[in-house]
Amino acid sequence: MIITTKRFLLRPLNKDDVSYSYLSWLTIEKNPYIEYVKNHSSLEDLKTFVSSREGEKNVLFLGIFTDFGKHIGNIKYEPINVKKKIATMGILIGDLEWQGKGVASEVIKASSNYLKEVYGIKHIILGVDKNNIPAISAYKKIQFEVFEENKNEFKMQLDLE
Repeated sequence: MIITTKRFLLRPLNKDDVSYSYLSWLTIEKNPYIEYVKNHSSLEDLKTFVSSREGEKNVLFLGIFTDFGKHIGNIKYEPINVKKKIATMGILIGDLEWQGKGVASEVIKASSNYLKEVYGIKHIILGVDKNNIPAISAYKKIQFEVFEENKNEFKMQLDLE
């Protein structure tokens, strides 16, 4: 399964895609908003994490690759609840050269269309740290709306209908 956009190729991530470059995207200093990095920090941990998602029916874990094959980030939908028609999303544009260049918007639109067509998904939800202003702004630009708020986080939803 491959999803293509104007600038990117999205394909299932596998442990062979895990590199020191990918691991470097996950340092707390670079990405204080990613929960995974608070408890995992080795290449083996990351390979195990990626491998554990391979083949899972309720997970779509995609690497974001440029047209010349450079891995610049990931988008993950987990869990995908076909019965409730909801998928929970997380995205990371790890390559600093690609941050702030509309990657998230392009990739979310293409992958959410795929989820709608293939799985019948009608709603995508995510959690975002209230201090992550660039991410909140990007999500709002593509029509995510806040539906819940707690002390540290907004829950946002994109309706695909």
